[in-house]
Amino acid sequence: MTVQLADGITFEEFDPLTKRDVDSLQEMFTDYLLEEFQRINELAFGSLAAGYLITTFIHVDGQDAGFMALDAGRYAVEIIYVKPEYRGRGLATLALRQVASACPQKLALKTPLSPGGEALADQLDMARADNFPHEEAKNEEALRTIRDGIKATCTHGKRVGNPRKPCKRCYQKTLRRYAALGLGKYVAAERAVAGR
Repeated sequence: MTVQLADGITFEEFDPLTKRDVDSLQEMFTDYLLEEFQRINELAFGSLAAGYLITTFIHVDGQDAGFMALDAGRYAVEIIYVKPEYRGRGLATLALRQVASACPQKLALKTPLSPGGEALADQLDMARADNFPHEEAKNEEALRTIRDGIKATCTHGKRVGNPRKPCKRCYQKTLRRYAALGLGKYVAAERAVAGR
C-alpha cells in the first residue's frame, strides 16, 4: 500500500518477502544503530520489524529516504529514521503528521528519544510512550548479551584503552550483525508463513 504524503514523497509498506526491501531496510537500520552508537556509545533500543509493528519506507521520488516502525497497538512510533542526505526537508514531520491524522488517539513517540526526536515531539505536540517493563527487560538483556559477547572476543580493548569497556570497532561490528540477525529472524518467520 502506498500513501502520498506530498509531491514526490510517499509512504510504502515494507515487504519482508522482497529482497530489495529487506536489503534496504537492513542497511538503514544498521546506519541508525551506528549513528545512535556515535551519539550515546551504546545500543539504541527499538525494534525494526515484528509482528506487532507496521514498518514503512519513506520514499522521495521513488528512492528510500527513511523508514518508520509503528506500534499500532499502542499508537506509538517505535523508530523513525531519515537518511542524512534527506534530512532537513521535513520528511519525519510529514510522516508523523500523516500517521497522527489516522490515529484514533494521540500518537506517541517511544522513549528514549534523541535530542532531535524530543524537539520533533515538542514541535508536533506528541506524547511520549515509555517502554513496558517486559520491553525494558528485553532491551537490557540484548544490551548485556552484546556487551558480554564483545568482551569475550575483543582483543583491542585489552591492548589499548579501557579493558573493561568494549572497543568501538568491535561494538560497531556487533551492531551490524545485530541489525542483520534481528531483521533476518522476522523475515524468515514471514517467509515460512507465506510458504517461501
